[in-house]
Amino acid sequence: MEALQNVFNNREIAFGIWIIIAIIIGLFTKAGRKFLITVLPIIFSRKFVLFYIIFLSFFSLTVLYLFYSKFWDLYLLKDTIFWVIFFEIPLFVKSIDTAKDGRFFAKLIKDNLALIVIIEFILNNWTFDLVVELAIIPITLLLGGLLAFASREEKTVSVKKIINGLLVVFGIVVILFTASNLIQRPEELLNIDTLKEFTLPIILLFMNLPVVYGLALYNTYEQVFIRVKGEPKEQQKMKRLLFQFAGINLTRVSSIRNSLIRTITISRTAEDLKRHLGEFEQYLNTRIGDNYMKRSRFYILSCILMIIICLAGIVACNSKVGLRDLLTFNFVLDIPKMKEIVTNVLSTGLAGSICLIIYFIGFRRRKYEEISQIKKFALHDLLVLVRYQSKTLQEFPPIEDPKRLFIQYITIANDINRECNKAVVSYDNLFTYWELEALKRLQTYTVSLISTIGIDNIDSYNAEDFAKFFNEKKKSAIQNEKINIFIDDTERGIKKYSEQIEHCMEQFKDCI
Repeated sequence: MEALQNVFNNREIAFGIWIIIAIIIGLFTKAGRKFLITVLPIIFSRKFVLFYIIFLSFFSLTVLYLFYSKFWDLYLLKDTIFWVIFFEIPLFVKSIDTAKDGRFFAKLIKDNLALIVIIEFILNNWTFDLVVELAIIPITLLLGGLLAFASREEKTVSVKKIINGLLVVFGIVVILFTASNLIQRPEELLNIDTLKEFTLPIILLFMNLPVVYGLALYNTYEQVFIRVKGEPKEQQKMKRLLFQFAGINLTRVSSIRNSLIRTITISRTAEDLKRHLGEFEQYLNTRIGDNYMKRSRFYILSCILMIIICLAGIVACNSKVGLRDLLTFNFVLDIPKMKEIVTNVLSTGLAGSICLIIYFIGFRRRKYEEISQIKKFALHDLLVLVRYQSKTLQEFPPIEDPKRLFIQYITIANDINRECNKAVVSYDNLFTYWELEALKRLQTYTVSLISTIGIDNIDSYNAEDFAKFFNEKKKSAIQNEKINIFIDDTERGIKKYSEQIEHCMEQFKDCI
């Protein structure tokens, strides 16, 4: 056990023990074996195996590079394996569903450089005794399950408050325990090995982004290619045309996927597709929302590139090292033999680039404020409704009170749907790709909610009429001992609608 504790901390050991117990239970129960029989063929399908090979090859080269650059060592093996299992694999799954443009990767990097990452790292640096950690894991899982269950119904709000209180108390205990260890034994945290353990996940994330991007790109292309129709030879030509049009630009591929009617659906030959892609290119070029910030982004990226070139040039000119040492960061500055002329030129370029990037960041901000003001004016009525609906959203919608439901949700959803239709038709080119997608999803969820209720013309109803209609439909709906199908569908519709309202609040926060 001591040898094990030299490699893993008590929390990791406890977690491993419970995983082993869960696997054993799964193998010796009928439900567990059935689950494995269903899942294993999917996990080890041909496409996934090919991806595993590509990922492991790229990842191995990454670790090998870090090893030769004298950053990675065997004591980081545990952290590396944990990163792959608990971060990289979930990231791949998430990228398949979520990665549609560069914003996904920008948010990913931002989240992994946030202050909370540092806090979590410090909190996980010290753990309780193994017996305590073994008890904490099932208790935490039990409280989490109870919290999820208690959050489903209004009558269990008191239980939810109690569980939240227990979790807060537990969090305070962990923070106090960590603070005590940090004060008494700061050397365990403030050393080069701990610094490497902290920076390793961030470095691995940056170095493996090409694989994640490649997976998202491949998945999007696959969704596009599967819609290509026509003769086999024409299909091959059409696929080549699509790749020539979009290349490795994930945003452009996603734009095609979201505009199948404009491009692929109406094309049966390569000539048809070529013509429609030309028209689609013109459409993309007229989109103010996607193109308005291009110039400022180009300026900023150019300045960043110049800063990197100048820094690399200064290092190269002031250090007596070879290319391999430069690539592995294994060099020492040789100041007495500085190449003064080149150094002065590059230093001037570096200073100029830093000044320019500061200026262009301000320029970008001004451009962003300009387009935000235009959107704020164009979408005034819609944004007012979205903001009002966001304020009236409730954790437990008043399903049992149709009058309140009508006033607080249904009428507003109907108005939002009307304004969404107007915005998408009239101001399509004003939005960025992701803003337009957010509005279309809001449009979809409002229509879905209204369709679930089953009223064609909500404007002709008042609260009394709606309550009468709602109660009659509730009585006539299919029902078993626990679930009324109409009520259940309504609750799910309101949940999706509410989530999309909050998403739109986030997307348009600078305009609201």
